[in-house]
Amino acid sequence: MKKNALILISSLIVFVSLSMVKSIYQKQSAEIKKIRKSIAEEQQKGVFLTRIVATESIIKRYCQYLSSTKENRWLLGQLSDIADQTGVSLISISPCLPKEGDKYVSLSVAAEIRCDYNQFGNFISKLESSPQLIRLDDVQLTVIRESGDNINIAAQMNPLAKVKLIVSTLYLK
Repeated sequence: MKKNALILISSLIVFVSLSMVKSIYQKQSAEIKKIRKSIAEEQQKGVFLTRIVATESIIKRYCQYLSSTKENRWLLGQLSDIADQTGVSLISISPCLPKEGDKYVSLSVAAEIRCDYNQFGNFISKLESSPQLIRLDDVQLTVIRESGDNINIAAQMNPLAKVKLIVSTLYLK
């Protein structure tokens, strides 16, 4: 009988001990899961922050290529200067309405120029090699035909043209 009582008490002690261990483990397990989830969330935040810093770095690097003002006068001045440098005659030049984007404003200028093919090529080359981003959005070229018997060969090989173009740049908000 004492032996049965001892086995019963031992079994009871083992059962109570296992129950306590299980209870403690379940509480700790839930806590460990919370901590693991928190660590994963923090790692995710770290990834996002790294991406944000990288994106800001890229934006800062490319800002130097964008217009520093949200007015068209800078672009008007650039076109006028490039026309002077390349011998292109500006017939007309006028700003277009700005186009608003989420994070930027697109500034455009419409111009009409008169030049020969070589001058036009130099004009476009200077425009495209500008340190700031200047995009050529539209070009319409019309050859100006000379009439008469005295047309020289040079004029035939490099005729004058009237060119309508729209150029634009971006301003970061």
